Formats: sequence, structure tokens, C-alpha cells
Amino acid sequence: MTETVLPRIINLLRTFRDETQLPPIDYFAAVVPKESWMKSCRAVAYLIEVRKLNAKSTDNLRFKDFNGADSLRTVLQKILLKYANYQNLKLHEKLFKIELIKNNTGPLVGRFMAGDYGQAGEIIEATNGSIAYKKKKSEALPEPFFFHIALPDNEKRGIVCLQQTGLGGVKGLFETAVVGVFEKQYPGYRLHVRQLTVADTLSQLLKNGLVEEVIVEKHEIPADIADRFGGQHKAYPGKFVYSIQPKTGFLNSGMFKKDGLLAFAKGKKNLEDVFEFDDRGFDVVKTKIRIGDEIKTVNLTKPDSISSSYDISKDVVIGGDGYPTLASLQSEFNKIVVDLAKRGGIKL
Repeated sequence: MTETVLPRIINLLRTFRDETQLPPIDYFAAVVPKESWMKSCRAVAYLIEVRKLNAKSTDNLRFKDFNGADSLRTVLQKILLKYANYQNLKLHEKLFKIELIKNNTGPLVGRFMAGDYGQAGEIIEATNGSIAYKKKKSEALPEPFFFHIALPDNEKRGIVCLQQTGLGGVKGLFETAVVGVFEKQYPGYRLHVRQLTVADTLSQLLKNGLVEEVIVEKHEIPADIADRFGGQHKAYPGKFVYSIQPKTGFLNSGMFKKDGLLAFAKGKKNLEDVFEFDDRGFDVVKTKIRIGDEIKTVNLTKPDSISSSYDISKDVVIGGDGYPTLASLQSEFNKIVVDLAKRGGIKL
């Protein structure tokens, strides 16, 4: 059940409980999983890069001295520290401040305290339904959003990981308050925050892993296949899937063209130039790559982006204020960043 639908159902149950002889509302609170009542908590990860104005994406600059003198980590740390007190971001009708956990090395971690204003409303006491406070249009109720920014000195790519609570997040706020300010201070440079792509991860996966399987999907049943299985000789709606999976002892035999996949990842070849598909063609091609005891599945037909949103609702610890504790968020975000850095060949 979604976060919006569940409270409505509960309110209906409260209204009609006596007339329909439904069980007490506490019964439903007991049988509905706790995570269904809470807003989901997600960590959304992005790559961060810095380069000169109008430079190509292949011309990223090293963080340690991106302009020949300044460290990107130090510059962003100073920007974050400027927001120690609440600021009014009129563009987004949002009040926010940044609580930075001070450290001289390693990732920049902390949390945005951010809330929207612009609408009046009532704050209700849950225990008795009374109006506890009437919120004005000019007031906001800030919520915490954790962040983790990894900017290793000798790397040209880093990772930004931002908390999303329910449907609310701070990506736009980060780009305005941090990226925008950086680009005003350094007008000859641009800070790029973007999603991970297959090219960002596939090269590293192929370097350290073995291609175990290639899966080809066609989003219809081809006429010749339908004919063999009792249908007429015509294409049918449905799905046709086949898989190539060598035995374990033959994974290093050159069955799959690693060089071709690397060229595909770098945009130098089309998928049809790497593998010879029959006349049926393909709609989706996936590959499974083993790294140690782990298997990574990569959709080769969606090279533009990789899902980097992680639901950590069941992994964090909820504190007395109803929000995930800082310690549990730090732990989960760190695991995600370490994994993404490994996949992308970024040395933290």
C-alpha cells in the first residue's frame, strides 16, 4: 500500500468501524507492517565531475587541484559551512540550513534541514484529533535529509548520495545552493552531477569479472517459433527469451567478446557490431557478470542510465523523533558509496 492510500483507508475504517462492526483500529495497526506506515527512505546516488566551461565529458579535472590550486573538497566544504543558519530560497519557496559533520579528510557528510513554505494549514494532535497549531503561509516545518559526498583527491569522478524521504528530496536544492554557488565562484568551470551510465560501470565490471551469461529478449513471439509450438505462422503478442550460458570451466574461453563490450561501453560500437543476432533481432539484451561471489546484471539496451536509487527503509534505525538516526544513515550511505566506487573504478 502506498503512503497516501494507507492513511485514507485507516480514516475510513475509523469512520465506519461501529456501523460495520470492524475490529478496533489498533488491530489494523498491528497487522499492517510498520514500514507501510512510514515514509520510505531511499539513498539516491549520482556521479559528480568538474571540468572547464564547454569542455568535453572526457576532459574531467582532478579534484585535488582542479584549477591548478584549489581542492574541490575544500571549496565545497566552505560552501556548505555558509549555510549553518536557515536561508530562504525563494526560487523553491523553501527554508533550509546545512548541518555539516566536521572532518578534515574523507567524504563530506551531514544533512540538509529543509521545509517548504507558501501554504497555510493545521497541525493536528494525533492522540485526540485537536488542532495543535495553525501554520501560517510564511512558516515551514523542516525535515532532515542526509548527504554523503565523496571527492577523492586523485580522482576525476566522485559520488554524491542524497536522502529521499517519500517523494521528497533535495537534489534541486543541492544543485541550486551548492552547484550554482560553485559556478558563480568559478565561472570558468562547471560542476556536473549526473546519473551513472553503463559506460561508467561496465568497463570496471569487465576488468574484474567474468561474463557468465547473455540474455536476449524479444517482446513478441516470432512467427517461426509460434509455428513450431502449434500456432499459426505469424508473430504473436508475448515474449521470446533465449540465453547463452557456457559451463563454468569455459567462461574464460573467449565465448563472449570482452573487447567488443568495452568498445560498446565507450560508445565506439553498436550492440549489433558486438554480437551477431539472427533475423529476429532483439528488444532487450542483458549480461550477467560475476565478480567474486557477486553477480551483477547489466541491461545493455539501456546504456544512458543505471538505477542508483536504493530503498534503505528496512535497514535504518528509527530514532525517538521518528526519523532515521544519523548513525544508521551514515552506515548505509557509506556501504552504497563504497559499492558504487568499486563498480565505477573510483578509488576512495
